[in-house]
Amino acid sequence: MRTIKVGLIGCGLMGSLHARTLKGLPGVSVTAVHNRTRSKAEALALEVGATVYDTYEELLQQDLDAVWVATPDHLHVEIAEAVLHSGKHLFLEKALATSVADGAKIVAAGDRHPELKAMVGYPLRFDPRYRAMKETVSRSDAGKPLQAWSMRTHFLDPNQQVYDKYRDHYYDTPSWYFDDQHGKGPIFSHGSHDYDILMWMCGEVESVFAYGGTYLLPPGSVADAFTVVLKFRNGGIGHVSTPWITRVEYDITGVATEKLTIVNNNGEIRLKADNEVEQRLTYSENDMWVRLNQHFIDCIRYDRQPLISLSDGLKVIAVSEAAYSSLQKRCEVFVE
Repeated sequence: MRTIKVGLIGCGLMGSLHARTLKGLPGVSVTAVHNRTRSKAEALALEVGATVYDTYEELLQQDLDAVWVATPDHLHVEIAEAVLHSGKHLFLEKALATSVADGAKIVAAGDRHPELKAMVGYPLRFDPRYRAMKETVSRSDAGKPLQAWSMRTHFLDPNQQVYDKYRDHYYDTPSWYFDDQHGKGPIFSHGSHDYDILMWMCGEVESVFAYGGTYLLPPGSVADAFTVVLKFRNGGIGHVSTPWITRVEYDITGVATEKLTIVNNNGEIRLKADNEVEQRLTYSENDMWVRLNQHFIDCIRYDRQPLISLSDGLKVIAVSEAAYSSLQKRCEVFVE
């Protein structure tokens, strides 16, 4: 089996997670890393056996098959374009960008290089619970999705470490998370996970209406709590809320179709179809990070199309941008 050689740009929270996951995959070698703060790159390079490069341009000159880009979202455009121009496959951490205009530039770069694989990293699609939901609502006897919801609560404070239940560790939040100019807050980036999941199950979103505000963060920060109402093009409705103000963390995502309802209730799947007894299913572990990275490696190795294309990522941030706009304007906004 040929070794897939990987480079990594961005050695923070997500970059380090991907590097460690890739190191554990058979036939994969993380050989090159770059980070704006060299000390972070050196620490990660020592851990995964990579070489540190002072610029991403220098990294892209190396003999690599693919590059994982895990920089802050607002820095994605120039780097993603450069990766594709260098002839390397691109794995891009979500969100695709912080505006539809910037996201469209990345999609255009991908279109200019159809021989390359490119994927946006939305890990919930690889969580066995959400995959079970997708398989269920896609059944021929499920009927049309009527209503969907996703509320994944979180607590972020710039002055303290934050526990991440998806990675089972504590981390320091980057300052750009709370910068409205660059991060745009959970209604844009964190909520994009949920827009993606619900569109995956229920179809594209036609319009949104958002409520929210800045409650616990300092004035002038991003909105730290919100609810977005979704109207799907197929006529169904939904809502998304991923606030940063809840000290008790709890996830609940559900879809009600014409014939059944399935809910991920904090890790337990509950399914009830017409004339059937309710089923409950739990999973002993969640290996979505391994599945996510292995999927893209397999796409490269076996010439397959990634599950989440750049165009899919653009559709997601179109909803994110509409939600952010609705929050500012206090009105319904149609998704362009």
